[in-house]
Amino acid sequence: MALEYSKAFELIVGKVAEELEKNGYTRQKVAADTENELVSLITSENVAYAVVYIKDRQQMVLRTCGMTEEGPDNDWKTLATWLYDDVVCEKKDAESIANDFIEGVSGSVAIKRSKQMKQKKKKSDDGNADPKFLAKRFVPLFPELRDEICMEEDCYNPFRGATFAKEHIAPKLCEYVKRANGKELEKLGKLFDTQYGNGDVDTRAIITMVLLNALDDPEFNSLAEYFDVDLQKAAKAGRKYKCKEVKPEKPKKKTKSIASTESLKKNESEA
Repeated sequence: MALEYSKAFELIVGKVAEELEKNGYTRQKVAADTENELVSLITSENVAYAVVYIKDRQQMVLRTCGMTEEGPDNDWKTLATWLYDDVVCEKKDAESIANDFIEGVSGSVAIKRSKQMKQKKKKSDDGNADPKFLAKRFVPLFPELRDEICMEEDCYNPFRGATFAKEHIAPKLCEYVKRANGKELEKLGKLFDTQYGNGDVDTRAIITMVLLNALDDPEFNSLAEYFDVDLQKAAKAGRKYKCKEVKPEKPKKKTKSIASTESLKKNESEA
Protein backbone atom coordinates (compact mmCIF):
# COMPACT_ATOMS: atom_id res chain seq x y z
CA MET A 1 0.00 0.00 0.00
CA ALA A 2 1.46 3.36 -1.07
CA LEU A 3 2.45 5.85 1.64
CA GLU A 4 1.81 9.55 0.99
CA TYR A 5 5.05 11.59 0.85
CA SER A 6 4.33 13.81 3.87
CA LYS A 7 3.69 10.75 6.05
CA ALA A 8 6.84 9.10 4.71
CA PHE A 9 8.76 12.29 5.49
CA GLU A 10 7.55 12.33 9.11
CA LEU A 11 8.39 8.64 9.51
CA ILE A 12 11.94 9.20 8.25
CA VAL A 13 12.50 12.37 10.30
CA GLY A 14 11.14 10.71 13.42
CA LYS A 15 13.58 7.80 13.18
CA VAL A 16 16.57 10.04 12.37
CA ALA A 17 15.70 12.44 15.19
CA GLU A 18 15.30 9.55 17.64
CA GLU A 19 18.80 8.33 16.79
CA LEU A 20 20.39 11.78 17.03
CA GLU A 21 18.65 12.66 20.30
CA LYS A 22 20.58 9.81 21.92
CA ASN A 23 23.69 11.94 21.34
CA GLY A 24 22.30 15.24 22.60
CA TYR A 25 20.77 16.61 19.38
CA THR A 26 17.52 18.59 19.39
CA ARG A 27 14.83 18.77 16.73
CA GLN A 28 14.13 22.40 15.83
CA LYS A 29 10.96 24.02 14.54
CA VAL A 30 11.67 25.43 11.08
CA ALA A 31 9.70 26.38 8.00
CA ALA A 32 10.74 25.57 4.43
CA ASP A 33 11.92 28.44 2.24
CA THR A 34 9.55 27.40 -0.56
CA GLU A 35 6.28 25.49 -0.91
CA ASN A 36 8.20 22.96 -3.00
CA GLU A 37 9.99 21.53 0.08
CA LEU A 38 9.39 19.87 3.41
CA VAL A 39 12.23 20.52 5.86
CA SER A 40 13.21 19.25 9.30
CA LEU A 41 16.26 20.49 11.22
CA ILE A 42 18.08 18.60 13.98
CA THR A 43 21.03 20.27 15.70
CA SER A 44 23.77 19.93 18.29
CA GLU A 45 26.27 22.54 19.44
CA ASN A 46 28.59 21.85 16.50
CA VAL A 47 26.60 20.05 13.78
CA ALA A 48 23.26 20.49 12.03
CA TYR A 49 21.41 17.84 10.02
CA ALA A 50 18.48 18.55 7.72
CA VAL A 51 16.06 16.08 6.16
CA VAL A 52 14.42 17.59 3.08
CA TYR A 53 11.75 16.37 0.68
CA ILE A 54 11.81 18.15 -2.70
CA LYS A 55 8.33 17.72 -4.14
CA ASP A 56 8.87 18.35 -7.85
CA ARG A 57 11.90 16.01 -7.89
CA GLN A 58 10.32 13.46 -5.53
CA GLN A 59 13.59 13.30 -3.56
CA MET A 60 14.34 12.65 0.12
CA VAL A 61 17.66 14.35 0.95
CA LEU A 62 19.94 14.25 4.02
CA ARG A 63 22.21 17.28 4.44
CA THR A 64 24.65 18.53 7.06
CA CYS A 65 26.56 21.71 7.96
CA GLY A 66 28.34 23.33 10.91
CA MET A 67 26.72 25.39 13.65
CA THR A 68 27.44 28.95 14.78
CA GLU A 69 26.06 30.95 17.74
CA GLU A 70 23.27 32.16 15.44
CA GLY A 71 22.42 28.72 14.01
CA PRO A 72 23.49 26.63 10.98
CA ASP A 73 26.31 28.18 8.94
CA ASN A 74 24.37 27.14 5.79
CA ASP A 75 27.42 25.57 4.13
CA TRP A 76 25.29 22.51 3.44
CA LYS A 77 26.71 19.23 2.14
CA THR A 78 24.49 16.45 0.81
CA LEU A 79 25.09 13.08 2.48
CA ALA A 80 22.39 11.01 0.77
CA THR A 81 19.59 11.35 -1.81
CA TRP A 82 16.74 8.91 -2.42
CA LEU A 83 13.86 8.94 -4.90
CA TYR A 84 10.46 8.73 -3.20
CA ASP A 85 7.42 8.56 -5.49
CA ASP A 86 4.38 8.13 -3.28
CA VAL A 87 2.37 6.68 -6.16
CA VAL A 88 4.39 3.46 -5.93
CA CYS A 89 6.53 3.73 -2.75
CA GLU A 90 5.34 2.05 0.43
CA LYS A 91 6.11 2.22 4.13
CA LYS A 92 8.95 -0.30 3.74
CA ASP A 93 10.60 2.07 1.24
CA ALA A 94 10.41 4.95 3.71
CA GLU A 95 11.90 2.71 6.40
CA SER A 96 14.78 1.77 4.09
CA ILE A 97 15.51 5.46 3.52
CA ALA A 98 15.33 6.11 7.26
CA ASN A 99 17.83 3.32 7.96
CA ASP A 100 20.23 4.69 5.36
CA PHE A 101 19.95 8.22 6.81
CA ILE A 102 20.54 6.83 10.33
CA GLU A 103 23.78 5.26 9.10
CA GLY A 104 24.77 8.68 7.79
CA VAL A 105 24.31 10.41 11.15
CA SER A 106 25.72 7.71 13.42
CA GLY A 107 28.82 5.57 13.70
CA SER A 108 32.49 6.43 13.31
CA VAL A 109 32.06 8.66 10.26
CA ALA A 110 29.50 10.87 12.01
CA ILE A 111 31.66 11.09 15.17
CA LYS A 112 34.64 12.13 13.05
CA ARG A 113 32.48 14.73 11.29
CA SER A 114 31.35 16.17 14.63
CA LYS A 115 34.95 16.45 15.87
CA GLN A 116 36.04 18.16 12.65
CA MET A 117 33.17 20.64 12.89
CA LYS A 118 34.09 21.39 16.51
CA GLN A 119 37.77 21.96 15.64
CA LYS A 120 36.82 24.16 12.70
CA LYS A 121 34.51 26.17 14.94
CA LYS A 122 37.22 26.65 17.58
CA LYS A 123 39.74 27.86 14.99
CA SER A 124 37.25 30.41 13.65
CA ASP A 125 36.24 31.71 17.07
CA ASP A 126 37.58 35.17 17.89
CA GLY A 127 37.43 34.58 21.63
CA ASN A 128 35.96 38.05 22.19
CA ALA A 129 32.70 37.35 24.02
CA ASP A 130 32.78 39.57 27.12
CA PRO A 131 31.49 38.98 30.70
CA LYS A 132 28.18 40.73 29.98
CA PHE A 133 27.60 38.32 27.09
CA LEU A 134 28.35 35.44 29.46
CA ALA A 135 25.85 36.70 32.03
CA LYS A 136 23.09 36.91 29.43
CA ARG A 137 23.65 33.27 28.44
CA PHE A 138 22.35 32.24 31.88
CA VAL A 139 19.03 34.08 31.51
CA PRO A 140 17.22 31.01 30.03
CA LEU A 141 18.21 29.08 33.19
CA PHE A 142 17.61 31.94 35.64
CA PRO A 143 15.03 34.40 34.18
CA GLU A 144 15.41 36.76 37.15
CA LEU A 145 18.90 37.59 35.85
CA ARG A 146 17.32 39.68 33.10
CA ASP A 147 16.29 42.42 35.55
CA GLU A 148 19.50 42.06 37.56
CA ILE A 149 21.59 42.58 34.42
CA CYS A 150 19.58 45.69 33.52
CA MET A 151 20.10 47.09 37.01
CA GLU A 152 23.84 46.40 36.81
CA GLU A 153 24.02 48.18 33.45
CA ASP A 154 22.09 51.17 34.83
CA CYS A 155 24.25 51.51 37.95
CA TYR A 156 27.74 50.62 36.75
CA ASN A 157 29.83 51.36 33.70
CA PRO A 158 31.69 49.30 32.71
CA PHE A 159 29.77 46.13 33.57
CA ARG A 160 31.31 44.51 36.67
CA GLY A 161 31.62 41.02 35.22
CA ALA A 162 33.38 39.23 38.08
CA THR A 163 31.35 40.93 40.83
CA PHE A 164 28.07 40.28 39.04
CA ALA A 165 28.95 36.61 38.49
CA LYS A 166 29.93 36.16 42.14
CA GLU A 167 26.87 37.91 43.59
CA HIS A 168 24.10 36.98 41.15
CA ILE A 169 25.03 33.90 39.10
CA ALA A 170 27.18 31.76 41.41
CA PRO A 171 24.54 31.31 44.19
CA LYS A 172 21.90 30.30 41.65
CA LEU A 173 24.34 28.00 39.90
CA CYS A 174 25.19 26.14 43.11
CA GLU A 175 21.54 25.41 43.88
CA TYR A 176 20.80 24.45 40.28
CA VAL A 177 23.65 21.92 40.02
CA LYS A 178 22.62 20.26 43.30
CA ARG A 179 19.16 19.41 42.00
CA ALA A 180 19.92 18.99 38.26
CA ASN A 181 19.48 15.66 36.49
CA GLY A 182 21.88 14.17 33.94
CA LYS A 183 20.39 15.90 30.88
CA GLU A 184 20.33 19.28 32.64
CA LEU A 185 23.97 18.88 33.70
CA GLU A 186 24.95 17.91 30.16
CA LYS A 187 23.22 20.99 28.75
CA LEU A 188 24.89 23.22 31.35
CA GLY A 189 28.27 21.64 30.61
CA LYS A 190 27.85 22.45 26.92
CA LEU A 191 26.93 26.03 27.80
CA PHE A 192 30.17 26.40 29.77
CA ASP A 193 32.17 24.75 26.94
CA THR A 194 30.79 27.20 24.38
CA GLN A 195 31.29 30.31 26.51
CA TYR A 196 34.80 29.27 27.55
CA GLY A 197 35.74 28.61 23.93
CA ASN A 198 34.27 31.92 22.70
CA GLY A 199 35.12 34.08 25.70
CA ASP A 200 37.80 36.71 26.14
CA VAL A 201 40.39 36.47 28.92
CA ASP A 202 38.09 38.01 31.54
CA THR A 203 35.22 35.70 30.63
CA ARG A 204 37.38 32.59 30.87
CA ALA A 205 38.68 33.69 34.26
CA ILE A 206 35.14 34.29 35.53
CA ILE A 207 34.10 30.81 34.41
CA THR A 208 37.00 28.99 36.06
CA MET A 209 37.84 31.17 39.07
CA VAL A 210 34.41 32.53 40.04
CA LEU A 211 31.57 30.32 38.83
CA LEU A 212 33.09 26.84 38.85
CA ASN A 213 35.07 27.52 42.02
CA ALA A 214 31.82 28.44 43.75
CA LEU A 215 30.78 24.79 43.49
CA ASP A 216 31.65 22.26 46.17
CA ASP A 217 33.61 19.20 45.03
CA PRO A 218 30.62 16.83 44.56
CA GLU A 219 28.75 19.36 42.40
CA PHE A 220 31.88 20.36 40.50
CA ASN A 221 32.78 16.74 39.73
CA SER A 222 29.27 15.89 38.53
CA LEU A 223 29.26 18.87 36.15
CA ALA A 224 32.88 18.53 34.98
CA GLU A 225 32.07 15.14 33.45
CA TYR A 226 30.32 17.02 30.64
CA PHE A 227 33.15 19.49 29.88
CA ASP A 228 35.39 19.11 26.86
CA VAL A 229 39.11 18.53 27.33
CA ASP A 230 40.12 22.22 27.27
CA LEU A 231 37.68 23.32 29.94
CA GLN A 232 38.31 20.26 32.11
CA LYS A 233 42.00 21.08 32.16
CA ALA A 234 41.46 24.79 32.91
CA ALA A 235 38.79 24.15 35.53
CA LYS A 236 40.90 21.62 37.43
CA ALA A 237 43.84 24.02 37.40
CA GLY A 238 41.57 26.75 38.75
CA ARG A 239 40.45 24.54 41.65
CA LYS A 240 43.88 25.04 43.21
CA TYR A 241 42.85 28.62 43.96
CA LYS A 242 39.42 27.81 45.45
CA CYS A 243 38.91 29.71 48.73
CA LYS A 244 42.29 31.41 48.29
CA GLU A 245 42.86 35.10 47.80
CA VAL A 246 45.11 35.68 44.83
CA LYS A 247 47.22 38.77 45.44
CA PRO A 248 48.50 40.82 42.53
CA GLU A 249 52.16 40.46 41.81
CA LYS A 250 54.24 43.22 43.38
CA PRO A 251 56.36 45.21 40.92
CA LYS A 252 60.04 44.44 41.26
CA LYS A 253 62.26 47.19 42.61
CA LYS A 254 64.41 48.70 39.92
CA THR A 255 68.16 48.52 40.52
CA LYS A 256 70.28 51.39 39.37
CA SER A 257 72.81 50.61 36.70
CA ILE A 258 76.49 51.38 37.20
CA ALA A 259 76.30 54.14 34.62
CA SER A 260 73.38 55.87 36.34
CA THR A 261 75.11 55.58 39.75
CA GLU A 262 78.30 57.16 38.44
CA SER A 263 76.26 59.91 36.79
CA LEU A 264 74.54 60.65 40.10
CA LYS A 265 77.88 60.87 41.97
CA LYS A 266 79.26 63.18 39.32
CA ASN A 267 76.25 65.49 39.61
CA GLU A 268 76.54 65.55 43.42
CA SER A 269 80.29 66.47 43.28
CA GLU A 270 79.66 69.24 40.78
CA ALA A 271 76.94 70.63 43.06
